[in-house]
Amino acid sequence: MVHATPDRAPARPAPAAPPAELSTEVLSRIFGIDDLADRLAAVDDKITTTLGGDGALLGPASTRVAATGGKRLRPLFTIVGAALGGVFDEHAVSAAAAVELVQVGSLVHDDILDHADTRRGRPTINAVEGVDHAVLAGDYILARAAELAASVSREAAALLAATLGNLCEGQVLELRDTFDPDRSIEAHLASIRGKTAALFSCACRLGAQVGGLSERNELALTRYGEAFGMAFQVLDDVLDLIGDAGRLGKPTGNDIASGVYTLPVLAALHGPGGGDLRRLLTGPLAGDDGQGLRAADVEGALQLVRGSGSVPAALQTMDRYSDDARRAVAHLDQTTIGGALAAFPRTYSTWALETFMDTRFLEVPLTAMG
Repeated sequence: MVHATPDRAPARPAPAAPPAELSTEVLSRIFGIDDLADRLAAVDDKITTTLGGDGALLGPASTRVAATGGKRLRPLFTIVGAALGGVFDEHAVSAAAAVELVQVGSLVHDDILDHADTRRGRPTINAVEGVDHAVLAGDYILARAAELAASVSREAAALLAATLGNLCEGQVLELRDTFDPDRSIEAHLASIRGKTAALFSCACRLGAQVGGLSERNELALTRYGEAFGMAFQVLDDVLDLIGDAGRLGKPTGNDIASGVYTLPVLAALHGPGGGDLRRLLTGPLAGDDGQGLRAADVEGALQLVRGSGSVPAALQTMDRYSDDARRAVAHLDQTTIGGALAAFPRTYSTWALETFMDTRFLEVPLTAMG
């Protein structure tokens, strides 16, 4: 179980105080790209014109959901990767926009699968225009992403197509194992490698290709993106357990409620209190549709996982992936951008924990919260 149950966590260096927010201005300073705001704005403009510029019937809903915000980390990595080669041009913009459109299209499909009415506080397409419209809008967004990638290069189009395949495989692995307390940690890691890490890896690799980097550095950025994506997803799963619902914009325990048992939950199932947790997770489902666990069982499961010690262990796993990312680009630390890339996984995770974590867990050890 590599990465899952480390005997000893790697020493985590004390990071510099994280920024209050990862605004474009802050990211510009971090990566030493003075006009980063303009570059990312160009990506947003490209997304808008690509989705709605030809009067397509699916344009309004697609443009609306693409404008719901988010951290735009994936196009950021494409822009930064190209900047390592001193490149910012139309191909860089199109490649970054294509990556973000894959993310947006996959989220539209996720909202359908999850029966979600809102995302980031705004109505989903399936809630407003209906499920049929949402299915078509998701497909339309992905088609536009493919079109953009093809305008960059044949290699970019092939990479994006392969990444879409990985996303689908990762998602179906997750669906296959919903409500299964016997899900293996290896199966979970394979799922997030496909549904999350693959797109971060693609974003970084596209940036390297557009920037004309050497084969060695293209491979380095590819590995960096995958490791960052794994750390990102583990952190996201942890925040679903110990985040502040108000700041997250959604209630905690969503994964447990919907039967998606992530690394901390799976580790807790193998711990001393695993029997009690299993009984809750295999209890009756809420409602006649069988879409989730009962609220009382979700709350009980949250308390058991928080008290099991598996959350700190998951954060150790996140640290290991962050270290993998740092090592992948360590040879680039003679440049401002390379050094910033190496440090960014720590910067991001520290910022996210301090921004979204429930403050109770800053004061009381997690193992005492059961």
